Amino acid sequence: MSSSLKGRKDQRLFRLTGVCGILGSALPLVMIISATFLSSWFRWDTNALSEMGVGQQSWLFNGAVMIGGALNFLFAIGLWEYFGVKRSARAGVGLIMLSSVSLALVGIFTLDYLVMHAIMAFGYFVLAPLGFLLVGLGTEGGGIRKLSFTCGIAALLTILVLPIIISALPFKVGFAVPELAEAMIITVWTIFISAKLIGKTG
Repeated sequence: MSSSLKGRKDQRLFRLTGVCGILGSALPLVMIISATFLSSWFRWDTNALSEMGVGQQSWLFNGAVMIGGALNFLFAIGLWEYFGVKRSARAGVGLIMLSSVSLALVGIFTLDYLVMHAIMAFGYFVLAPLGFLLVGLGTEGGGIRKLSFTCGIAALLTILVLPIIISALPFKVGFAVPELAEAMIITVWTIFISAKLIGKTG
């Protein structure tokens, strides 16, 4: 295969997987937020997002996480090629792939399967930011390194430390708040990197 032909194939791969990254971040968020509005019982001060996986809008919530997991896995395939032979970055991409699978499985192992659900949710919320940190370690300078460290640390603090802070507040805040906050941090990173993939020309 000539280098020019391979280059064109790589560009198509990067564009396709970049689009998957944007859709896999934005569409599930829209679906999940829509589910919160459609679920009259849902309250941000008492509930977790996963509770919608067994409610009246379970099809919307579970569909969102399964679509998001599938599209983000495809996005990670583009990342694997994008970072080439950089081992640390590729290790980070591997964790992002695992987090994508975990996210999709959240829609299958709902709260009815409490232990498996907790494992899958933990896998998504922890493996993705750990992947960002490894990507940051595997890149030299530039926006990707800084954003990866910033989003990775912020996401871990949001899911591991923020719930502890919330529990000490004099008013109620549901676990849905740190869940959504971390999802938005992950979305920022994913959309930024997706734009890099789409714009890559060589």
